[in-house]
Amino acid sequence: MYLSHKYKFLFLRTPKTASSSLSDFFIRNVDDPNAIYTEVEDSNLKGTLDESIVSRYRPYAFYHFTLNQLIKEGVITEQQAREYDVFALLRDPIDRAKSFYYFYKKFRSPRTSPSLEEYKNWTNRGVFNNDPNSGIVQTSLLKIGNESVGRFWLYENLEEELFKFMYEKKIIINYPLPKHKTDTRKDKSNEFEFDDASLRDIKEHFHEDFVMYNKLARGE
Repeated sequence: MYLSHKYKFLFLRTPKTASSSLSDFFIRNVDDPNAIYTEVEDSNLKGTLDESIVSRYRPYAFYHFTLNQLIKEGVITEQQAREYDVFALLRDPIDRAKSFYYFYKKFRSPRTSPSLEEYKNWTNRGVFNNDPNSGIVQTSLLKIGNESVGRFWLYENLEEELFKFMYEKKIIINYPLPKHKTDTRKDKSNEFEFDDASLRDIKEHFHEDFVMYNKLARGE
């Protein structure tokens, strides 16, 4: 997460949506010495969010806070959450599932070829074993109670949305958007394909994400 009261915006980090890169970008470019943000491991950037809060959500969710959690912890008020520009990235859930798989593969079995069988061995109903972050429903981040608030940037439109945002906020860009974790799927032309059962599991678990993604992809 990255919160700037000076510029009145809150960015929430969704797993496997370039959230580390975007958080890094905001930390380096936004001229707000009082900004509140979680650490960025890829860049060795320490967070400013109170450790007493962060520690309650370790070892997994401390990067990927939901709006409900931040309101509960007093990091932002409900009124601010409704008035500020609150946003997160939204990625096609199927592409996101593959991204998780190829990311894990480079650590777990780098010497073997990717396969559907291996993916299935590592997952249960669309969620990777022993990694709750892979099961986070992206649209769950931007809610107050059960009410959806804020907006999503489509993952594939990240740079376009970002530069538009920075222009509207009149924030000068001095550091480019970094490319963390972009070396795991350099060639997407020969990837394995999900079977019907795997697709069904992903679509069931991430149903709300599919609905929102398709809506935004249609320009609605």
